[in-house]
Amino acid sequence: MPLNYQLPTDNQTKLAVAVFPAENPKGIVQMMHGALEHKERYYEFADFLASHGYVVVISDNRGHGGSVSKDDPWGLMRSIPRLVDDQVLVTKFIKQKYPSLSVSLFGHSFGSILARLYLQQHDHDVNAVALTGTTNYVPIVPVGLMIGRLFLTIFPETAKWSYLSKISGLAPGDHEWLSYNPENIQKVTNDPLMMDEYPVRSLQTLWQGDFALKQTRRFECHNPNLPILSLVGADDKFSGGEKGLADTLSTLKKIGYRHVKSIREPHMKHEVLQETKRQVVFNRLLTFFERHQ
Repeated sequence: MPLNYQLPTDNQTKLAVAVFPAENPKGIVQMMHGALEHKERYYEFADFLASHGYVVVISDNRGHGGSVSKDDPWGLMRSIPRLVDDQVLVTKFIKQKYPSLSVSLFGHSFGSILARLYLQQHDHDVNAVALTGTTNYVPIVPVGLMIGRLFLTIFPETAKWSYLSKISGLAPGDHEWLSYNPENIQKVTNDPLMMDEYPVRSLQTLWQGDFALKQTRRFECHNPNLPILSLVGADDKFSGGEKGLADTLSTLKKIGYRHVKSIREPHMKHEVLQETKRQVVFNRLLTFFERHQ
């Protein structure tokens, strides 16, 4: 079982953080979860890494799981920079506990966006980056941002609009895109900590994160030799298919990263860590962390 912490932030919110210790640890893996979910969904993978000598740390994003307050109500995300700063805070926290160990990042889906934006100014603080459910840049995002801004001039930030949720790919009640594993779909449906729909303000934040991926001049690229692995299901709609993945890799290379690799797992959808044959993914990611320790 993990050790649980509450990290103070710049307002009333305290980040709910779980740390999985390891015997004779050789490195740290910092995880970032995806949209609409929470950190506990990664505990199986965290246990696996801890059993192989990695300290694992994962936090609930603001407005998710246990990282909620009056300032950051459940389901509400207002700021990409603040979410990234929270991950920098988590890195500093875990490095204080294990100052001799290097940190590798892992991000899934929206977490893959946060992990890439973390690199804008902090790539020198990490040893490697692994991404799953790697979200590609969507060219119509600026249109969504414009529609969302108009919506929020009329309605409060907690208001939802299923039309915008649907065009963002996060239609309420639709979980089939997550994985082929029926047990996973059932768990998601019954999980009280899973959200079914974001308010429009949070969709705006998602899109702002996606838009920022293409702002290559904002990436300082202090560590061009940083190893980056993208591992997605071959049937993952959020990766954008071969074209979307190629664009993701070319963008990272345009920023200046020289060692970027992509793997597509056959007969898997978005949540490769939750598929029936997820052990294959666990082992691939472990091998990546081991090679770049």
